[in-house]
Amino acid sequence: MSVTFIQHKLIGIAGLVLWGMVFHAFVFVPEHSEKNERGGHNDDTLRHPSYVRTRGGSDWASESDVSSSSPLEYAHLIINYHKTGHELAYSLQDLVLSNFPEMERENGARPRQHPSSGEGCTHIELPPGKIVVQEAPHFFCDTNSLAEMLLTNRGRFHREGEQRIPKRGIKILHLVRDPFSMAISNYNYHSQDPTPEGWVKDKTRDICAKKEFFDVTLAELFLPTLVSPGVDFDKPPIITKEGFDMLYDKCNKLFRSQIGFEDESYYFHLRQLDPSHGIKLATLQQMVNGGDIFLMANNMIKLNQIRTIQSRVNDINDGGIIMKSKYDKIQILTMSLSDFMNQPRRSTLKYLNFVFGNSLPREIKGRISKMYEKSFSQRVETGDLHITHGNENEEMLRNTLLNDMIGNYLSNIENVVSETLKGSLMSAVGGQ
Repeated sequence: MSVTFIQHKLIGIAGLVLWGMVFHAFVFVPEHSEKNERGGHNDDTLRHPSYVRTRGGSDWASESDVSSSSPLEYAHLIINYHKTGHELAYSLQDLVLSNFPEMERENGARPRQHPSSGEGCTHIELPPGKIVVQEAPHFFCDTNSLAEMLLTNRGRFHREGEQRIPKRGIKILHLVRDPFSMAISNYNYHSQDPTPEGWVKDKTRDICAKKEFFDVTLAELFLPTLVSPGVDFDKPPIITKEGFDMLYDKCNKLFRSQIGFEDESYYFHLRQLDPSHGIKLATLQQMVNGGDIFLMANNMIKLNQIRTIQSRVNDINDGGIIMKSKYDKIQILTMSLSDFMNQPRRSTLKYLNFVFGNSLPREIKGRISKMYEKSFSQRVETGDLHITHGNENEEMLRNTLLNDMIGNYLSNIENVVSETLKGSLMSAVGGQ
């Protein structure tokens, strides 16, 4: 059986599993109150960016350095993209709220939010005690402005007075994915019959058009970060302006260029083109028009820059110089969707430790994680979690992309994903 699953189905199932945990959580989780123990962060915590680990092959992720502060003192943000765990993000939000009902959710599904100016960042209200799911935010501002936006506190007043509830910091779960798997899943998702999204049948939609925000093209917004992806600008470009131009040109050569395809929809192309051409067109759309593949890379780099600044400040602190930084208040956990598919128990436990620290007993977190793993495995074995249409061609589709110029850029992004997941599972914790 292929390991590439249709992601909206995967996480739809995860939602059912997590709702099953809600009842269990309410039965076993003790009532929380304002008397929850609050703890600070010692120097050792600040010195270790990856402070949630597994010890000696244990199924438990380490809690030794995890904050004991209440989740109500933090804003919580879950970031996802098309085909990186949309439904998983909302399921994890439900899981947190079921175990900490004092927290608040962002009301309803939050649409994609674009920056208020061509060079800005998506503005997201992130008061303490609130958990927000945001799909595909635009982080095009400088790192300092991004940190300021993430830490701004404009909400959550004490009921008995006008004093705003203090915001200790923000915890960000960044859901990412191998770009090749992301592209293949995108192709299989949109080309299936019936299609789950109606816009693909819109014959007036040009899926190779240059998308603009405030008279600035998406490519122009990406380039400052993707051309110089390192904090010290010492890493090779992920893509250049010439690269974007070639991708747009290639997209237009595939879309409405054949006899009989001139006035047809994107969906018609996906159904009628040979899969070796269909996968290229779908991936190009996701790169230059939808933009999520490059946007995922852009945002990883921006958040990595915050993490790198944290490490430098902490190195200075190690040398005996005390330097407080707002960057220390930003905690980042980057996880791949494949983590939740391949290691559902450990992945769930890692996220629970990240959000709750010691505020939720380890036995409860372990029990919830094991229930998730068991339910997930049962559904896969019984076929409830069916395979995406076309997955039998996964190797061919991947090789098609690898052997095309598209594969060069996907490989560059794959390196960013790998590096981020391997070297920076979680940022340092601060927030004094």
